[in-house]
Amino acid sequence: MTIRAILWDLDGTLADTTALHYQAWRMTMQRYGVDLTYESFIKDYGRNNAEILAEHFGIHAVATIQQVADEKESAFRSLITPGVLQPLPGALAWLHCFRSLGMIQVIGSSGPMANIAAVVHALGVGDFFFGLVSGVHLPEGKPEPTIFLRCAALAGAAPDECLVIEDSLHGIEAAMRAGMTSVAVGRIAAQPALQDLIQKNPGLRCIVTPSLASIDDPKSILT
Repeated sequence: MTIRAILWDLDGTLADTTALHYQAWRMTMQRYGVDLTYESFIKDYGRNNAEILAEHFGIHAVATIQQVADEKESAFRSLITPGVLQPLPGALAWLHCFRSLGMIQVIGSSGPMANIAAVVHALGVGDFFFGLVSGVHLPEGKPEPTIFLRCAALAGAAPDECLVIEDSLHGIEAAMRAGMTSVAVGRIAAQPALQDLIQKNPGLRCIVTPSLASIDDPKSILT
């Protein structure tokens, strides 16, 4: 099936927001007596806040979970100051390439819509996208495939007509469970867990690259 829609993750894929997210998580969780390590943060990267916080405060602490999540995201947005974010290497070239091909491009991020809008505005890339989809209000986040299936529906494309660009294991697994082709970019390219995931899903194509800039012609991955 021909690829018609490009589904982008946001954090760590279009822009390197990892340090800002960790800073926001750490300062927020410290107010609640939790010393969040970087290793713990990275392990959960790509999941939605409610699932992460339920493991710290219990699944029944709904009000606390919502309050902490809101505080964390507010802290994150406060860190997006002018010039602090730039598109990751290769991202703009890929956006331009897919737009020139008439591809429908959609962002599917686990973060709240206010974060997505703030980052997209800071990067100046809003005009590339047909739509923005937040996973905050979904009952389950990545690796559940729901967010990417919603992105596909928004784009008017079947799952096998979609290419997902992701930087987290949770995101790649979500793409695979949705039946979509994927690009695994960034730190996960060197992780053995990614190869294990690929081997368990031999019928689904996953292109692995340490950087989008490492692939000179993005059109080459569409066939």
